[in-house]
Amino acid sequence: MLALSPTAVTALRAAHAAAAVQRRFFRRLERVDYKGPNDPVTEADRTSEETIVRILREAYPSHAILGEEGGQRGQAAQTWLVDPLDGTSNYARGIPWFCVSIALREQDAGIVLGVILSPIIGEVYAAERGRGAYTASLADLPSDPAAWGDLAPWRRLRVSAVSTLRDAGFATGFPHDVNETGINIDHFVNIRLEAAVVRAVGSAALGLAQVAAGHLEAYWEIGPKAWDFGAGMAMVEEAGGRTSDLRGRPLPGPDRRQLLATNGVIHDAVVAVLTRGKSGLD
Repeated sequence: MLALSPTAVTALRAAHAAAAVQRRFFRRLERVDYKGPNDPVTEADRTSEETIVRILREAYPSHAILGEEGGQRGQAAQTWLVDPLDGTSNYARGIPWFCVSIALREQDAGIVLGVILSPIIGEVYAAERGRGAYTASLADLPSDPAAWGDLAPWRRLRVSAVSTLRDAGFATGFPHDVNETGINIDHFVNIRLEAAVVRAVGSAALGLAQVAAGHLEAYWEIGPKAWDFGAGMAMVEEAGGRTSDLRGRPLPGPDRRQLLATNGVIHDAVVAVLTRGKSGLD
């Protein structure tokens, strides 16, 4: 019987617990704090990360954790990349386009698994190196996430076969700091002139999941951190897509700050458009 690994199920358990926290606070926040200009953080972010860390540490006490809110916890060959609430700006405004994103990075192998869970939309995604990428509706899964390893309710993800930019759908993101608003504007304009549609979705993980699912053909961004895109990158690659930096080069290590992910078919054409701009290119 096809099944997800116990490690992936543990990540899904952690994401499920964090999602419960987020539903509890959604549209009921009493305050929103800011880590920087237009960069909100909420009680749901902090409590979600604490919940995820507790579950991961109970299962894998020797693993390190790199979280958006808590930073680096420990050093190890295996590091969990945790974005407890990707899309906080949406969340703080009561917009339901946000998610939990958890990935596992191994020192010599890179990202080996990722899970993404959208609490309000009710979708969950899972990918494992060499095993493929999958999605399911929360309504179709058992109430206990410990039983989510059985792949029977899951659907295999495949990137789209769209081969021209004029038929392609894109998504992207922009920096929080208004002093950096020029970053990515050049690429946005250049892509928009070529593409069928471009969206700024407010969540890198969900944008990448849509590429993996074949709903979009490409996602690019300048400035994301490893926890923003680790799980989504795994989804795209295991769904048959391609990832690189904006010039088409292999992503340069764990501290990469730019990402392009596509269905693979249009990748070189997207790179050619992106290199007309200057933002984030070196």
